[in-house]
Amino acid sequence: MVRWRNPKGLTVIDALITLCVIGILIGVVIPKFQRMAHEAQELAVKSELANIRTSITLFKMLNGRNPKSLSELIEKSVMLPARIGADQYSGSFFKQKYLTVNVVDEKGNILDAYGNYFCYDPVRGEVRSSTKGCDLW
Repeated sequence: MVRWRNPKGLTVIDALITLCVIGILIGVVIPKFQRMAHEAQELAVKSELANIRTSITLFKMLNGRNPKSLSELIEKSVMLPARIGADQYSGSFFKQKYLTVNVVDEKGNILDAYGNYFCYDPVRGEVRSSTKGCDLW
């Protein structure tokens, strides 16, 4: 009499089917995860560029010049108004840095989501990422 199942465990065919299903799932999930991670990094770079550009504009409006470097945005503070009451006269001020960043290297350069630095032109007040593919944003 031929037995198809071993009462103590799985047969070789069951193990092969399980491995094939796991392999197919890995083949589908990993590329999708990598694509989503790349899209998240791109979105983070775009967001950081927008924040830096807004900070440069605010700095220029308040100081009449472009910052000498991006480090100046991190180091200097600005007094900003804040509304704390319902009427137009109740307000306060708070001190905040022009730019708050997440990642800075040992030289003080601001790094993007890919670990590359941002390029800044102090004459024109323009900033861009040094990451290939993100440098034209």
